[in-house]
Amino acid sequence: MTEQTRRASRLLAIERLIRRFPGGRTVAELATELGYSKRTIQRDIGVLESELGIPLLAIGRRYAILPDAAPLAPIRFTLQEARAVLLAIRLFARHTDHRDPDAVSAVEKIADSLPASVARVIQVTAEEFRQHPPEKSKIEVLRTITECWARSRTVAIRYHSQASGSEKVTALDPYLIEPSADGAATYVIGFSHGHGEVRTFRLSRILRASASSEAFEPPPMEQVIGQIQKAWGVVFDGEEEWDLEVEFTASAATRVSETMWHPSQQLTPVPGGGVRLRVRLPSLMEFLPWVRSWGPDAKAISPPEFVRQLAEGHRRAAALYDCEG
Repeated sequence: MTEQTRRASRLLAIERLIRRFPGGRTVAELATELGYSKRTIQRDIGVLESELGIPLLAIGRRYAILPDAAPLAPIRFTLQEARAVLLAIRLFARHTDHRDPDAVSAVEKIADSLPASVARVIQVTAEEFRQHPPEKSKIEVLRTITECWARSRTVAIRYHSQASGSEKVTALDPYLIEPSADGAATYVIGFSHGHGEVRTFRLSRILRASASSEAFEPPPMEQVIGQIQKAWGVVFDGEEEWDLEVEFTASAATRVSETMWHPSQQLTPVPGGGVRLRVRLPSLMEFLPWVRSWGPDAKAISPPEFVRQLAEGHRRAAALYDCEG
């Protein structure tokens, strides 16, 4: 993103934030919500008034916009489009764990374009985002990686390795930023120069990110999305694939059968009212916890390594409880 584009986006965000609050917003409030310095916000407010002709009112330390002033960039959705947007935003709100000023700004922009009944839900959702703890370092990392992803530039990252428990560094060509409902996490997927292969990094474990001027040629997006579609969540390990079978009891069969869990899934009824699920996945990492979450209603059938890992996990869990008492 060029400085001119970034500035234009910021001006639009400031205009919409001020417009949303009839009592006005202070420079400090705008700076906090958008993640920029007060000096930058003050300069942008001057641009809105002097260059873009936005009729601003100074109310003490607050800035407000005349109610009949037209927005800079109006967008309008039909009711059914609004419903689709609402569901996506509500899902996003349920699976994020920190305050992202860019997310708040985006949600409020969308609210400005929706029918009043839907907009109110979106506005309440924006307040939900504000209740999350501020994580300035996380936002800086996310913004840097986003810039490098959008411009196809290599980014240097320092991250906490879950496997070794230590900090490591690598150069990364970011191909995609992908959310996951599991753990309310966001991941970046790309080619890791340190590993010599495509890897998935959880953003919350990236401690620092520095943009470079080195360009890379990203693979076709269809190829990247195709790899993710093969995964249970966002993790895939090389070219290996697992053909997995899990049998669910009759009490869980309806819940299992009414959902499309994975593009490769096959469901087969079994005696007693249960159902057998077959899937082909590139990794067990995200599938194992999901199967465990069904407790005694799910039984691993094959392959043997999958059965062994699931059984071992259940044994360790049982050992935590005093079954004699």
